[in-house]
Amino acid sequence: MFTEHNSSGLIYDTADGLSAVGGIRHAFSTRLGGVSPAPFDSLNFFEQSGDTQENIVENYRRLGAATGLDMSRAVGCRQVHGDQVRFIHAEDAGTLLYDSRIYDADGMLTDVPGIPLTVYSADCCTILLYDPTCRCVGAVHAGWRGTALGIALKALVSMMSAYGADPLTVHAAIGPSIGACCFETGSDVPDAIRAELSESADRFITRAENGKYHIDLKQVNRLWLLRGGLDPRNIETHPDCTMCRPERYWSYRRSGARRGGQLAVIALEEP
Repeated sequence: MFTEHNSSGLIYDTADGLSAVGGIRHAFSTRLGGVSPAPFDSLNFFEQSGDTQENIVENYRRLGAATGLDMSRAVGCRQVHGDQVRFIHAEDAGTLLYDSRIYDADGMLTDVPGIPLTVYSADCCTILLYDPTCRCVGAVHAGWRGTALGIALKALVSMMSAYGADPLTVHAAIGPSIGACCFETGSDVPDAIRAELSESADRFITRAENGKYHIDLKQVNRLWLLRGGLDPRNIETHPDCTMCRPERYWSYRRSGARRGGQLAVIALEEP
């Protein structure tokens, strides 16, 4: 369901379903193929972890060259682990570097071609949305708090209300994130998820012998999208756990705050 691409050593994945529909460019980055030194080696997009802005700008340039995305027009948000979704307009283009970002938000939507929407992660879920019928796209960052609050559904509903998106024609791809194998928590996380989804989320929450809980955040986000009316055949879920594969991804749980981060990006192609 996902295809790996290697462009002069820069490794990224695309979702086969999104690619097959056409009309967009998108990518889920890895940590491979950039210029950042250790401990950010090497395709790092986190600005606030100690890497230099020059390195990160070059990493964006390399990703754009590999994917055909014009990263000079890309937009980012100051992610706050909430459920705020913002609409991105033509005048917002080019607000990608952290100090230029306009919004505190964890989701972005647009119907403007040629503006890449970017969301960042180092264990959290990233979700890309696309309706080819009304031609709009979305990018969502869903940590456990955003997952519990249903930001994936809120982004979908916002696409429907603003652009006339039809959930039956919307395609979604959930990127690599920490898996249930490694996401061990106290009771606060399952309690927050159950408060919104009640017993329907129980199949994605297991209790370990040590009293801790393991939660499949990717499947909880998929559940939110199904609640919004998406065809299950149109939801792709990346199989990788970011904590299990340190050679390919960064993981906050594994490495702490001083490390790099990957991104997910999507843009409508120009007509």
